[in-house]
Amino acid sequence: MDFDQADALNQAIRLLSLRHRARAAALLTPLGLHPGQEALLLELARTGPMIGAQLSEALGCEPPSVTVMARKLEATGHLRRVRAPTDKRAGILELTDSGRALTDRIKRLWRDLAEETVAGLPADTVAEIPELLAAMTANVDTRRPRRRHDPVAPSPRSVGPDRSGDEYAPSALDWVRDHVEQILRTGTTDGVTMNGHPTVLMSYRGVKTGKIRKTPVMRVEHEGRYAAVASNGAQPTNPQWYAALRAEPAVELQDGPMTRRYRAREVFGAEKSRWWRRAVHAFPDYATYQRDTDRRIPVFVLEPTDENEPTAN
Repeated sequence: MDFDQADALNQAIRLLSLRHRARAAALLTPLGLHPGQEALLLELARTGPMIGAQLSEALGCEPPSVTVMARKLEATGHLRRVRAPTDKRAGILELTDSGRALTDRIKRLWRDLAEETVAGLPADTVAEIPELLAAMTANVDTRRPRRRHDPVAPSPRSVGPDRSGDEYAPSALDWVRDHVEQILRTGTTDGVTMNGHPTVLMSYRGVKTGKIRKTPVMRVEHEGRYAAVASNGAQPTNPQWYAALRAEPAVELQDGPMTRRYRAREVFGAEKSRWWRRAVHAFPDYATYQRDTDRRIPVFVLEPTDENEPTAN
């Protein structure tokens, strides 16, 4: 890329960021909000109650920023803080009725802003923009270690520590470590179950550290694609891997002895309903989890990439 092309690209990105933020600020002011607060409210509406550290990961900002925004939204009655049932030291943030009503107004405003921003662009181009921008964001993400040979866009090839030399960080949960160690020792997910139901092993990159994380998820497969259900039991917060897949959707999935690269995509609406039925069929406890929590449990679909053939472990 020559300088003129690079300059044009960087200037276009800078101007879009500045103008979009300014337009968003103008639209948020009548609601009594500052830029950033709307993202926090929308995240809680989308995922349910969360602790501050999880919100920080999901929003891609530093914990002190989340703390300041949350305090302001608490003061205006849009948020409340309750104690976590499993850790009395941690406070869970959740929307109040006022916060939910405000979030509904933000959603309408956000649709208008998006339509205004892409006005005149072909529908096919609009559909590709989120993935393109996510790839560009990952390329300049200062929170993950960068190497000279990193790909231009986030790629599942970068996930496996045995392929890239990245450091693997074991889970802090005993049962996760035990299951992962068994899979790594035997070379297969066969025989590793939860409540008698089969699992697969998902590898992904941690949001804050950039290290490789591994976690077993229930085996929900349909025509070569898999679902990853962010149930976290019936806990009021999403599992940590939810924010990681939102930030970088490149993952590896091991099913039996075979490992393949996938791209994770959160699904909604009718598509989510179809995958939710498949998930409950594969693991009926999911239905109980959803009944026992006010959080709408997110679902990701893992779609195989065309980069390589499956590999045996």
